[in-house]
Amino acid sequence: MIGPRLKQEIENTFRIVRDKSTQDELVFLCPECGDKSGHRSVNLKTGKTFCWRCNTGKNNKGQFLSWAKALGYEFAVNEGYSSVPVEQVLYAPEEQSSAVPVLREVDLPKGFTPIVRTPKHCYTKFITNMARRKNLDYPDFVEAKVGYTMDDPLWEPYAIFPVYEYGMCVYYQGRTYIDVPGEPTKRFPSRNRVKWGASYWVYNIDAVRAQQAEIVVLVESILNVLSLRRKLRELGWDTVVPVCVFKHHVSKVQIIKLLRCRGVKEFCLLFDHDAIEKTWNNVGSLANKVAVTVAEMPMKDGNEKCDPNDDVDLAIRAIEDRKLYTTSSAVGAVFRAEGRTLDISSRKICS
Repeated sequence: MIGPRLKQEIENTFRIVRDKSTQDELVFLCPECGDKSGHRSVNLKTGKTFCWRCNTGKNNKGQFLSWAKALGYEFAVNEGYSSVPVEQVLYAPEEQSSAVPVLREVDLPKGFTPIVRTPKHCYTKFITNMARRKNLDYPDFVEAKVGYTMDDPLWEPYAIFPVYEYGMCVYYQGRTYIDVPGEPTKRFPSRNRVKWGASYWVYNIDAVRAQQAEIVVLVESILNVLSLRRKLRELGWDTVVPVCVFKHHVSKVQIIKLLRCRGVKEFCLLFDHDAIEKTWNNVGSLANKVAVTVAEMPMKDGNEKCDPNDDVDLAIRAIEDRKLYTTSSAVGAVFRAEGRTLDISSRKICS
Protein backbone atom coordinates (compact mmCIF):
# COMPACT_ATOMS: atom_id res chain seq x y z
CA MET A 1 0.00 0.00 0.00
CA ILE A 2 1.15 3.54 -0.78
CA GLY A 3 0.55 5.67 2.30
CA PRO A 4 -0.38 9.37 2.10
CA ARG A 5 3.12 10.63 2.89
CA LEU A 6 4.78 8.39 0.35
CA LYS A 7 2.16 9.52 -2.15
CA GLN A 8 3.19 13.13 -1.52
CA GLU A 9 6.83 12.20 -1.95
CA ILE A 10 6.11 10.53 -5.28
CA GLU A 11 4.18 13.59 -6.40
CA ASN A 12 7.12 15.78 -5.43
CA THR A 13 9.74 13.61 -7.14
CA PHE A 14 8.04 12.71 -10.42
CA ARG A 15 6.04 14.77 -12.88
CA ILE A 16 2.45 13.73 -12.31
CA VAL A 17 -0.16 13.81 -15.10
CA ARG A 18 -3.21 14.95 -13.15
CA ASP A 19 -5.86 14.42 -15.83
CA LYS A 20 -4.88 10.73 -16.13
CA SER A 21 -4.53 10.08 -12.40
CA THR A 22 -7.35 8.84 -10.17
CA GLN A 23 -7.97 8.45 -6.46
CA ASP A 24 -6.39 4.98 -6.56
CA GLU A 25 -3.67 5.49 -9.17
CA LEU A 26 -0.99 8.07 -9.92
CA VAL A 27 0.13 8.46 -13.54
CA PHE A 28 3.47 10.15 -14.22
CA LEU A 29 6.15 10.56 -16.88
CA CYS A 30 8.36 7.48 -17.01
CA PRO A 31 12.04 8.48 -16.58
CA GLU A 32 13.25 5.29 -18.31
CA CYS A 33 11.79 5.59 -21.78
CA GLY A 34 11.64 9.30 -22.63
CA ASP A 35 7.92 9.43 -21.87
CA LYS A 36 6.40 12.86 -22.54
CA SER A 37 2.68 12.29 -22.01
CA GLY A 38 2.39 10.00 -18.99
CA HIS A 39 2.53 6.22 -19.41
CA ARG A 40 3.83 4.96 -16.05
CA SER A 41 1.45 4.47 -13.15
CA VAL A 42 1.61 3.37 -9.53
CA ASN A 43 -1.37 1.73 -7.87
CA LEU A 44 -1.87 3.32 -4.45
CA LYS A 45 -3.58 0.21 -3.07
CA THR A 46 -1.20 -2.51 -4.28
CA GLY A 47 2.03 -0.49 -4.57
CA LYS A 48 2.69 -1.85 -8.07
CA THR A 49 3.97 0.19 -11.00
CA PHE A 50 3.89 -0.35 -14.73
CA CYS A 51 4.76 1.60 -17.90
CA TRP A 52 2.57 0.92 -20.90
CA ARG A 53 5.23 2.40 -23.18
CA CYS A 54 8.38 0.53 -22.15
CA ASN A 55 6.88 -2.39 -20.16
CA THR A 56 9.69 -2.07 -17.62
CA GLY A 57 7.38 -2.97 -14.77
CA LYS A 58 7.43 -6.63 -15.80
CA ASN A 59 11.15 -6.93 -15.08
CA ASN A 60 10.97 -6.25 -11.33
CA LYS A 61 7.63 -7.82 -10.43
CA GLY A 62 5.98 -4.43 -10.64
CA GLN A 63 6.70 -3.17 -7.10
CA PHE A 64 7.14 0.60 -7.16
CA LEU A 65 9.78 0.82 -4.41
CA SER A 66 11.85 -1.95 -6.02
CA TRP A 67 11.65 -0.25 -9.40
CA ALA A 68 12.60 3.14 -7.95
CA LYS A 69 15.52 1.71 -5.94
CA ALA A 70 16.88 -0.08 -9.02
CA LEU A 71 17.02 3.28 -10.83
CA GLY A 72 18.78 5.06 -7.97
CA TYR A 73 15.80 6.79 -6.36
CA GLU A 74 15.71 6.66 -2.56
CA PHE A 75 12.56 7.33 -0.58
CA ALA A 76 12.71 7.78 3.19
CA VAL A 77 9.81 5.39 3.63
CA ASN A 78 8.96 1.97 4.90
CA GLU A 79 5.60 0.31 4.39
CA GLY A 80 4.06 3.42 2.95
CA TYR A 81 5.15 6.05 5.46
CA SER A 82 7.67 8.83 4.99
CA SER A 83 9.66 10.97 7.39
CA VAL A 84 10.49 13.57 4.75
CA PRO A 85 8.81 16.95 5.35
CA VAL A 86 7.27 17.62 1.98
CA GLU A 87 4.90 20.42 2.92
CA GLN A 88 7.40 23.12 2.02
CA VAL A 89 9.14 21.28 -0.81
CA LEU A 90 6.24 21.43 -3.26
CA TYR A 91 7.27 23.47 -6.27
CA ALA A 92 5.98 24.05 -9.76
CA PRO A 93 6.82 21.23 -12.20
CA GLU A 94 10.08 21.55 -14.09
CA GLU A 95 10.74 20.91 -17.76
CA GLN A 96 11.89 17.37 -17.11
CA SER A 97 10.28 14.05 -16.34
CA SER A 98 11.48 13.88 -12.74
CA ALA A 99 12.53 16.38 -10.07
CA VAL A 100 15.39 14.06 -9.13
CA PRO A 101 17.34 12.71 -12.12
CA VAL A 102 18.01 9.01 -12.48
CA LEU A 103 21.52 8.20 -11.29
CA ARG A 104 23.73 7.39 -14.24
CA GLU A 105 27.50 7.19 -14.20
CA VAL A 106 29.19 9.87 -16.29
CA ASP A 107 32.41 9.54 -18.24
CA LEU A 108 35.27 11.61 -16.86
CA PRO A 109 37.39 13.50 -19.43
CA LYS A 110 39.38 11.32 -21.80
CA GLY A 111 42.61 10.12 -20.25
CA PHE A 112 41.54 10.89 -16.65
CA THR A 113 44.24 9.62 -14.27
CA PRO A 114 43.84 9.75 -10.47
CA ILE A 115 46.88 11.34 -8.83
CA VAL A 116 47.16 8.37 -6.47
CA ARG A 117 48.34 6.28 -9.43
CA THR A 118 51.17 8.66 -10.37
CA PRO A 119 52.49 10.22 -7.13
CA LYS A 120 55.78 11.33 -8.77
CA HIS A 121 54.30 12.67 -12.02
CA CYS A 122 54.85 16.35 -12.73
CA TYR A 123 51.09 16.96 -13.04
CA THR A 124 50.58 15.41 -9.61
CA LYS A 125 53.21 17.79 -8.24
CA PHE A 126 51.45 20.77 -9.84
CA ILE A 127 48.14 19.68 -8.32
CA THR A 128 49.73 19.08 -4.92
CA ASN A 129 51.20 22.58 -4.97
CA MET A 130 47.74 23.97 -5.74
CA ALA A 131 46.34 21.99 -2.79
CA ARG A 132 48.96 23.50 -0.48
CA ARG A 133 48.09 27.01 -1.67
CA LYS A 134 44.56 26.20 -0.47
CA ASN A 135 45.87 24.99 2.92
CA LEU A 136 45.32 21.36 1.91
CA ASP A 137 47.75 18.63 0.84
CA TYR A 138 48.25 15.57 -1.35
CA PRO A 139 46.41 13.09 0.95
CA ASP A 140 43.30 15.33 0.96
CA PHE A 141 43.17 15.27 -2.83
CA VAL A 142 43.88 11.53 -2.98
CA GLU A 143 40.90 10.88 -0.72
CA ALA A 144 38.79 13.12 -2.97
CA LYS A 145 39.93 10.97 -5.96
CA VAL A 146 41.27 14.02 -7.77
CA GLY A 147 42.91 13.40 -11.13
CA TYR A 148 44.17 15.01 -14.33
CA THR A 149 44.26 14.35 -18.05
CA MET A 150 46.92 14.78 -20.73
CA ASP A 151 44.58 13.75 -23.57
CA ASP A 152 41.75 16.31 -23.41
CA PRO A 153 42.93 19.87 -24.23
CA LEU A 154 39.93 21.50 -22.55
CA TRP A 155 40.66 19.79 -19.23
CA GLU A 156 44.43 19.42 -19.39
CA PRO A 157 45.26 22.44 -17.15
CA TYR A 158 42.77 21.45 -14.45
CA ALA A 159 42.69 19.26 -11.37
CA ILE A 160 39.49 17.26 -11.89
CA PHE A 161 37.23 16.61 -8.91
CA PRO A 162 34.69 13.77 -9.38
CA VAL A 163 31.33 14.02 -7.58
CA TYR A 164 29.89 10.74 -6.27
CA GLU A 165 26.46 9.63 -5.13
CA TYR A 166 25.97 6.04 -3.96
CA GLY A 167 29.57 5.42 -5.02
CA MET A 168 28.84 6.40 -8.63
CA CYS A 169 30.50 9.32 -10.41
CA VAL A 170 27.57 11.54 -11.44
CA TYR A 171 29.33 14.85 -12.09
CA TYR A 172 32.74 16.53 -11.97
CA GLN A 173 34.38 19.95 -11.84
CA GLY A 174 37.84 21.29 -12.58
CA ARG A 175 40.11 23.80 -10.85
CA THR A 176 43.28 25.17 -12.39
CA TYR A 177 46.47 23.89 -10.84
CA ILE A 178 48.41 26.87 -12.26
CA ASP A 179 46.68 30.18 -11.57
CA VAL A 180 46.78 32.66 -14.45
CA PRO A 181 45.89 36.29 -13.55
CA GLY A 182 42.62 37.30 -15.15
CA GLU A 183 41.70 33.75 -16.17
CA PRO A 184 38.88 31.76 -14.54
CA THR A 185 40.05 29.17 -12.01
CA LYS A 186 37.15 26.74 -12.42
CA ARG A 187 35.77 24.66 -15.27
CA PHE A 188 32.37 22.99 -15.49
CA PRO A 189 31.34 20.24 -17.94
CA SER A 190 28.93 21.21 -20.69
CA ARG A 191 25.47 19.68 -21.03
CA ASN A 192 26.85 17.68 -23.96
CA ARG A 193 29.17 15.92 -21.53
CA VAL A 194 27.02 15.87 -18.37
CA LYS A 195 23.26 16.25 -18.67
CA TRP A 196 22.57 17.42 -15.11
CA GLY A 197 24.49 20.38 -13.69
CA ALA A 198 25.88 21.07 -10.23
CA SER A 199 22.53 22.10 -8.72
CA TYR A 200 21.36 18.46 -8.94
CA TRP A 201 24.15 17.03 -6.77
CA VAL A 202 25.42 17.25 -3.20
CA TYR A 203 29.16 16.68 -2.85
CA ASN A 204 30.06 14.29 0.02
CA ILE A 205 26.45 13.20 0.61
CA ASP A 206 27.59 9.56 0.71
CA ALA A 207 29.51 10.38 3.91
CA VAL A 208 26.31 11.74 5.49
CA ARG A 209 24.71 8.33 5.00
CA ALA A 210 27.79 6.27 5.91
CA GLN A 211 28.65 8.20 9.08
CA GLN A 212 25.02 8.55 10.21
CA ALA A 213 25.56 12.28 10.54
CA GLU A 214 23.55 14.24 13.07
CA ILE A 215 24.73 17.65 11.86
CA VAL A 216 25.32 18.45 8.19
CA VAL A 217 27.33 21.59 7.43
CA LEU A 218 26.50 23.12 4.04
CA VAL A 219 29.31 24.98 2.24
CA GLU A 220 29.67 26.30 -1.28
CA SER A 221 32.83 24.64 -2.61
CA ILE A 222 34.48 21.23 -2.74
CA LEU A 223 37.69 22.64 -1.25
CA ASN A 224 35.70 23.89 1.76
CA VAL A 225 34.49 20.32 2.31
CA LEU A 226 38.02 18.95 2.20
CA SER A 227 39.31 21.55 4.69
CA LEU A 228 36.46 21.01 7.14
CA ARG A 229 36.55 17.23 6.80
CA ARG A 230 40.17 17.09 7.89
CA LYS A 231 39.65 19.48 10.83
CA LEU A 232 36.49 17.77 12.06
CA ARG A 233 38.34 14.46 12.17
CA GLU A 234 41.10 16.06 14.25
CA LEU A 235 38.48 17.30 16.71
CA GLY A 236 36.70 13.95 16.82
CA TRP A 237 33.40 15.39 15.63
CA ASP A 238 32.41 12.16 13.92
CA THR A 239 28.71 12.99 13.58
CA VAL A 240 29.33 16.37 11.91
CA VAL A 241 29.74 16.05 8.12
CA PRO A 242 30.35 18.87 5.59
CA VAL A 243 28.73 18.83 2.15
CA CYS A 244 29.00 21.14 -0.82
CA VAL A 245 25.99 22.59 -2.69
CA PHE A 246 28.25 24.49 -5.16
CA LYS A 247 26.42 27.82 -4.73
CA HIS A 248 25.12 30.24 -2.10
CA HIS A 249 21.68 28.65 -2.15
CA VAL A 250 20.27 25.15 -1.93
CA SER A 251 18.34 23.95 -4.99
CA LYS A 252 15.06 22.09 -4.96
CA VAL A 253 16.69 18.77 -5.83
CA GLN A 254 19.44 19.24 -3.23
CA ILE A 255 16.78 19.92 -0.58
CA ILE A 256 14.97 16.70 -1.46
CA LYS A 257 18.19 14.68 -1.26
CA LEU A 258 19.30 16.21 2.03
CA LEU A 259 15.93 15.64 3.66
CA ARG A 260 16.07 11.97 2.72
CA CYS A 261 19.21 11.40 4.79
CA ARG A 262 17.97 9.64 7.88
CA GLY A 263 19.10 10.60 11.35
CA VAL A 264 20.12 14.19 10.53
CA LYS A 265 19.02 16.53 13.32
CA GLU A 266 20.45 19.80 12.06
CA PHE A 267 21.53 21.54 8.87
CA CYS A 268 24.11 24.27 9.47
CA LEU A 269 24.63 26.83 6.69
CA LEU A 270 28.26 27.98 6.61
CA PHE A 271 28.72 30.72 4.02
CA ASP A 272 30.57 33.99 3.75
CA HIS A 273 28.98 37.26 4.77
CA ASP A 274 27.39 38.33 1.49
CA ALA A 275 25.67 34.97 0.99
CA ILE A 276 23.65 34.91 4.19
CA GLU A 277 20.76 37.06 2.95
CA LYS A 278 20.40 35.00 -0.22
CA THR A 279 20.58 31.80 1.80
CA TRP A 280 17.79 32.83 4.14
CA ASN A 281 15.40 33.18 1.24
CA ASN A 282 15.28 29.43 0.62
CA VAL A 283 16.14 27.62 3.86
CA GLY A 284 12.47 27.34 4.79
CA SER A 285 12.26 24.17 2.73
CA LEU A 286 14.78 22.54 5.07
CA ALA A 287 13.37 23.93 8.27
CA ASN A 288 10.09 22.05 8.63
CA LYS A 289 11.19 19.14 10.83
CA VAL A 290 14.96 19.52 10.98
CA ALA A 291 16.69 22.37 12.82
CA VAL A 292 18.45 24.87 10.57
CA THR A 293 21.27 27.06 11.89
CA VAL A 294 23.44 29.75 10.33
CA ALA A 295 27.21 29.93 10.92
CA GLU A 296 28.39 33.14 9.33
CA MET A 297 32.04 33.28 8.26
CA PRO A 298 33.75 36.40 9.65
CA MET A 299 35.36 39.02 7.45
CA LYS A 300 39.13 39.45 7.20
CA ASP A 301 40.90 42.68 8.06
CA GLY A 302 40.15 45.16 5.32
CA ASN A 303 36.61 43.83 4.94
CA GLU A 304 37.68 40.92 2.72
CA LYS A 305 35.78 37.67 2.41
CA CYS A 306 36.91 34.62 4.33
CA ASP A 307 36.13 30.95 3.77
CA PRO A 308 37.20 27.67 5.46
CA ASN A 309 40.23 27.35 3.17
CA ASP A 310 41.55 30.69 4.44
CA ASP A 311 41.26 29.73 8.11
CA VAL A 312 39.55 26.49 9.05
CA ASP A 313 39.82 27.36 12.78
CA LEU A 314 37.66 30.43 12.14
CA ALA A 315 35.15 28.18 10.38
CA ILE A 316 35.03 25.87 13.40
CA ARG A 317 34.42 28.83 15.70
CA ALA A 318 31.64 30.01 13.40
CA ILE A 319 30.03 26.57 13.71
CA GLU A 320 30.35 26.71 17.50
CA ASP A 321 28.72 30.17 17.51
CA ARG A 322 26.03 29.30 14.98
CA LYS A 323 22.57 30.70 15.55
CA LEU A 324 19.25 28.93 15.31
CA TYR A 325 17.23 29.89 12.26
CA THR A 326 14.07 27.98 13.15
CA THR A 327 12.47 25.77 15.75
CA SER A 328 11.38 22.22 14.99
CA SER A 329 10.93 18.80 16.55
CA ALA A 330 14.68 18.34 16.25
CA VAL A 331 15.88 21.51 18.00
CA GLY A 332 17.09 19.55 21.01
CA ALA A 333 19.89 18.03 18.95
CA VAL A 334 23.29 18.23 20.61
CA PHE A 335 26.84 17.39 19.72
CA ARG A 336 30.06 17.35 21.70
CA ALA A 337 32.99 19.58 20.84
CA GLU A 338 36.23 19.66 22.81
CA GLY A 339 34.55 18.29 25.91
CA ARG A 340 31.62 20.71 25.80
CA THR A 341 28.02 20.01 24.90
CA LEU A 342 26.46 22.57 22.56
CA ASP A 343 22.68 22.52 22.78
CA ILE A 344 21.15 24.26 19.79
CA SER A 345 17.77 24.53 21.53
CA SER A 346 19.27 27.40 23.54
CA ARG A 347 20.21 29.43 20.47
CA LYS A 348 18.23 32.50 19.51
CA ILE A 349 16.85 33.19 16.07
CA CYS A 350 19.06 35.47 14.03
CA SER A 351 17.74 38.99 13.60
